[in-house]
Amino acid sequence: MRIQCNYDRLEDVPGDILSLNTPFWRKGHFSVKIGMQYVVYGLTVNDDSIWYYICDEEFKDYPKWNPAALFEVVDPRLSRYWVYEFKKCEGFAYVQPIITFPEWASNHPDFYDKLSDGDEREVALFNHYKELMDLEFPDPAVQEEVEYLDGWCICSCFEAWQTKSTLDALVRCPKCKKLWKNPLYLITLEI
Repeated sequence: MRIQCNYDRLEDVPGDILSLNTPFWRKGHFSVKIGMQYVVYGLTVNDDSIWYYICDEEFKDYPKWNPAALFEVVDPRLSRYWVYEFKKCEGFAYVQPIITFPEWASNHPDFYDKLSDGDEREVALFNHYKELMDLEFPDPAVQEEVEYLDGWCICSCFEAWQTKSTLDALVRCPKCKKLWKNPLYLITLEI
């Protein structure tokens, strides 16, 4: 799932879009950039509003939740790595749903607390799924298709590697880490 930022303050969001009940969130600036697209790593519902977990402009080690009212959805497909969990969370007076990767969803909110505290296991798991989800959806910032010859992807740094993934829109060079359009993904779209 990819979203594009239309607002960086809730006070600028038109009333017909905004369904946020908590006055605390009505003021203030979020660390997102208008016009920028973001991969959604998870989503939840809080105070009758949807919140997206994204790596915003202040991202260091973990995604932050931002209200959906700030964004428009540009790729509505859900990540193939997501699962749904719905349970009562300690410290909350209500049941909170979450859609994200299994290790986070099954241990929410403890997983997120440990992730934001920098616990090694949770950071490694998040980084693993982040890499997978970053490759999953087309990114308008990635315009070049990797050279593909006899089953091999060939980067401009001359690194060559094989990929069989037809599900990922992007591939990353293992040497220089450059992102490319996945030629196998493009082929499956044409069928």
